[in-house]
Amino acid sequence: MRPCNIAVKIGIESSVWVLDVDGPAGMTNLKRLQKAYGKLPTTYTIQTPSGGMHYYFQYNPRVKRTISFIAKHIDTIVNGYCLIPPSIINGKQYKVVADVPIVPAPDWLIKLASSTEKQIDTPQNRVQHDNEDYEHKVWRARKYVGRMAPAFQGQAGHTQLLRVCIVLRKKFNLDISDCRTLLKEYNTRCVPPWRLDIPRERADFFRKLSEAEKCHG
Repeated sequence: MRPCNIAVKIGIESSVWVLDVDGPAGMTNLKRLQKAYGKLPTTYTIQTPSGGMHYYFQYNPRVKRTISFIAKHIDTIVNGYCLIPPSIINGKQYKVVADVPIVPAPDWLIKLASSTEKQIDTPQNRVQHDNEDYEHKVWRARKYVGRMAPAFQGQAGHTQLLRVCIVLRKKFNLDISDCRTLLKEYNTRCVPPWRLDIPRERADFFRKLSEAEKCHG
C-alpha cells in the first residue's frame, strides 16, 4: 500500500499560522527582510522539499492570507492545511529543523502580513533574475516535467496533472504563460491527451494551475 502524506490544520482551530518561504529565492528574500526589520525568533520550523521553510507562529487574527505579498516567494498561510513530516513530494521529504515551541511572530512581521501595502517592490525584498537565468529555469522545468509520469485516464489522472502544475508553479515559480506552454507539451504524453480544442476540456485542463496555487508546501 502506498504511504499517505500527513497534513496539519492551520488557523484559529489549531492556534497557528505559517510563514511559507518557498525555495532558495524565498530564503534570499527572507534574509533581506530580516536585515531590514530584524531576525525571526526561533520557532517550530519544517524544511520543505523545495528547499524552503515553514515557520510556525502562534495564531494572530491580524495576519492575512497572502501570496508573494510580503515579498516574492514568501506566503502567509492562515487557513487550510500544511504537509508535515514524514510526508514526501517528488521523492523529497519534509523535515523538522527546529523542534521547539511555537512562539508569537515579531511585530514587524505581523505588521507586514496585515498591511494593505505590498512589499514586493521594495529594494530589500527584491530578487533580481536576468533573462538568461529565467530561460535556464524554464529549461530545467521542461526537463523535470519530462521525467514525470504521464496522466492516465481512470488512474488518478487529474491528481497527476495537479502534481505537474504544483511543480511548475511552486517548485520552479514559472510565469503562467510558460506553465501553460509546458503543460501543453506534457499533455501530448497523457493517455489519452486532454482535447484542448474542446472548450470544456481545455478549461478543466488549465484549471489545475489555479488549484496548484492553493496547495501549500
